Amino acid sequence: MIENSQRLHLEKSFKKGKIPFAIDKGKYKRFSDRDTIFGRVVWDDSYIAHMRPITERAPNKVGKKGYSRIGYAAQEASWTIYDHFSGAFNWNSVGGDSDKKVLPTQLFNILPKFEASDIKTTTELVKRVGQIFGACKVGITELDPDLPFIFTHNRRNEPLDFPEEVKYAIVMLIEMDYQALKTSPTLPASITTGNGYSRMAFAIACMAEMLRKLGYRAIPAGNDTGLSVPLAVKAGLGQFGRNGLLITPKYGQRVRICKVFTDLPLLPDKPVDFGVTQFCRICKKCAKSCPSQSISYETDPTWESPWDTISNNNGTYKWYANVDTCYDYWVKNSADCSNCIRVCPFTKPPGISHEVARFFIKHFRFLDRMWVWMDDLMAKFPWWRYGKKEDPEKFWRSKKYLGKKT
Repeated sequence: MIENSQRLHLEKSFKKGKIPFAIDKGKYKRFSDRDTIFGRVVWDDSYIAHMRPITERAPNKVGKKGYSRIGYAAQEASWTIYDHFSGAFNWNSVGGDSDKKVLPTQLFNILPKFEASDIKTTTELVKRVGQIFGACKVGITELDPDLPFIFTHNRRNEPLDFPEEVKYAIVMLIEMDYQALKTSPTLPASITTGNGYSRMAFAIACMAEMLRKLGYRAIPAGNDTGLSVPLAVKAGLGQFGRNGLLITPKYGQRVRICKVFTDLPLLPDKPVDFGVTQFCRICKKCAKSCPSQSISYETDPTWESPWDTISNNNGTYKWYANVDTCYDYWVKNSADCSNCIRVCPFTKPPGISHEVARFFIKHFRFLDRMWVWMDDLMAKFPWWRYGKKEDPEKFWRSKKYLGKKT
């Protein structure tokens, strides 16, 4: 553990945006994917939601507003690619064969290995390909052995022997539908979550296979293999939010994160600071809107989790979420929950007013309280309803999804 004076220095630097995260390297250790909440559901019989799927309560809720029979079918269907395409998540599905090709090839077995003469150009091309494969934003980070963001074990408790030569992570963001998220915690919001994961699977499977066809190693990963949010922060895609999720400058929290690890030399991006940490200290909307009260109200982050759960890894200066009670609410809801994403002031669609607000939050942080007040004010107007839950039936009737009559 580092000295208190060093911790205080890291805290100040983090709050001012000089560093992307503050880590006590003597306290923080590599973490096992098995101890994440989704891993514990399977093996930890001391956990209240052990072996309980989030659809457990579905039979009792079918027919209630926002929980239609069609909605449940669409929710399950939205995960199809993620759940059944084994080539997308190698270490979760095929036991760690990171060089296994998803599809057999002949042409690329006879072509020479791609040699990048200009790393900057190669990086730009890789990012462009990521967008073609469905990412709304792509960032690059170099893996740092001093920042152990790679898991020690997978969810089957098998050690992850991460190859030393794989030094880069291509981090991709998949946008989620704003109108669907506004119905959280009902089924349309869950459908856009599952859809995001299936699109993640497509994006990383295609990216990994492209890298292999260039002659390089590629390890595709969704939530597995490494910690998605820290890698996305390090790749310059956003900052930590109070609820533990990534907040991006353009999309707020309405993104899903996936990544591909590779030994192809790439140019890393630099972390960004657009005022999130200071804004989260004042806002607290996600904590107030959480049905299970699983998000901290503390003004400042902490070095250790205040919650009694092994799914939090101490040693990082951040706001810790109680993922145990969060997931338990998912089971009771028979769907996941995105309330914290829905109410986040950064989670707004593109628009000049939102761009102006983001500019002031980034450059004039003494006005943060005013922007929180304005967000509250906008929530009272029926044509804006900022952060308010929308009628799920209104979502299904929207012309955006049904199309105009001809």
